[in-house]
Amino acid sequence: MASRKPSSPSGQDNNSAISRRSVLKAAGGLAAVSILSAPFVRPSYAAATLKVSNFGGFFEEAFAKSVYPAFTKQTGIAVQSIPQSGSSQFLVQLGQAIQAGSAPMDICCAGQADVIRGRQRGLWATVESSKLKNLGNLMEGFVYSDGGKVDGVGAMAWYITLIANPSEFEKLPDSWTELWKPRASAWGLQGGGNSVLLDIVASVYFDGASTLDTQEGIDKVIAKIAELKPNAKLWWTDEGSMQSAYQNDEVVGGLYFHDVSMIMKKEGTDVASIFPKEGAVLGYNAWCVPKVAQVTDATIAFLDWSATPECHELIARNVGAAPLIERSKLSLTDDEFNAVSFTGNPIVVASAAKVKNADYISTQMLKMLGQ
Repeated sequence: MASRKPSSPSGQDNNSAISRRSVLKAAGGLAAVSILSAPFVRPSYAAATLKVSNFGGFFEEAFAKSVYPAFTKQTGIAVQSIPQSGSSQFLVQLGQAIQAGSAPMDICCAGQADVIRGRQRGLWATVESSKLKNLGNLMEGFVYSDGGKVDGVGAMAWYITLIANPSEFEKLPDSWTELWKPRASAWGLQGGGNSVLLDIVASVYFDGASTLDTQEGIDKVIAKIAELKPNAKLWWTDEGSMQSAYQNDEVVGGLYFHDVSMIMKKEGTDVASIFPKEGAVLGYNAWCVPKVAQVTDATIAFLDWSATPECHELIARNVGAAPLIERSKLSLTDDEFNAVSFTGNPIVVASAAKVKNADYISTQMLKMLGQ
């Protein structure tokens, strides 16, 4: 899935596009390993300043106000926060800067597909894993490696759940299969080649992410998605259109982002965000180092700190993104945790397969929806 920009506290997306949070292939269950600690207060860092970029608008502002200062307090390393584009042009622009010999930041935040594409284009520097003592805090699957070295450290996660208007159901659904039950023109479903319906169908009806590795598997998945056409009122590609359709009672529910649903509910919209028994869809972003940026001790310190419970707690409380550290290792209250996450096994977006087969998936989805 392409990366997705966050919404503002009002629920209005600052750039009205699903182009901020992205996902990586995390294998199987999310088993945590033991926490490793590392000292961060090093006086020699006092003169260092890191340029860290994040998706613009509310998201970058929240990190600058509530996350980076804690890192500076622990290390003495100042952070210059830089907004970055969440559009598909980000990698193109970054590639041009690297080719010219100068990256505009020391560390950037990339969605899963962009981490993969960036690696293919030779955009990322790598770090020996032995230099990152806190990686063991992250649940399995949230560290990117290239040639045995780390080129992406999991930053934060997001979920797409099944949302529903409680007044439209005698009993709220608990399964993705609800979408296939006869209910004409009822649902708002994500369309396009990046649709997480591909991942849901692959997981619920077939053999999981591996189904999307082949054109034969993709065809089977899209044929199953085609069965939803009578039930779909809206095929959305930007989250703003889905939010509007739900709040205007044009749809009874559908696929949507859990964090934004919680904001909507807090502000008075009657909405239930349901984590289906088969698992909600999980996506995440990672911190990456552009290749021309020097991998300094300060850079390594930030990457290492980003894998601590403190960092993920700050992000959950102040940014509204889900942590990538096991629940038992966090000091979040039940309300704080449930506002952004859940404890079950998720359906993780098959970004590697989607990147590899992007053209074929997009063509076949467009063909199916156009028929």
